[in-house]
Amino acid sequence: MTEIICTLITALAGIVVAVLTVKINKQEANAKERESIRQEESLLSLRMMDATLQLSVVTSNALTGGTNNGNVEIARKAAKDVAHDYQEFMQRITAHEVGR
Repeated sequence: MTEIICTLITALAGIVVAVLTVKINKQEANAKERESIRQEESLLSLRMMDATLQLSVVTSNALTGGTNNGNVEIARKAAKDVAHDYQEFMQRITAHEVGR
């Protein structure tokens, strides 16, 4: 009788450990996915700040009578490119969240 009870306790403990392991693995996978998304968003944010800085420099030059020597087009292209990339990122994240 004691052997049966010990066997049942051991089996139950094994099942609990297996369930917990599956849950932990799923949580770790979700955490890695969120970290990847945060990293991509941070990179896009840095690019957006750089584009904003470029546009600010161009505007400052224009207001003070300085020359821009083609910097306007470079700044506008940087801003347009990063805005497009950020829009694609947001659409992809939104589609992923809706698909859950």
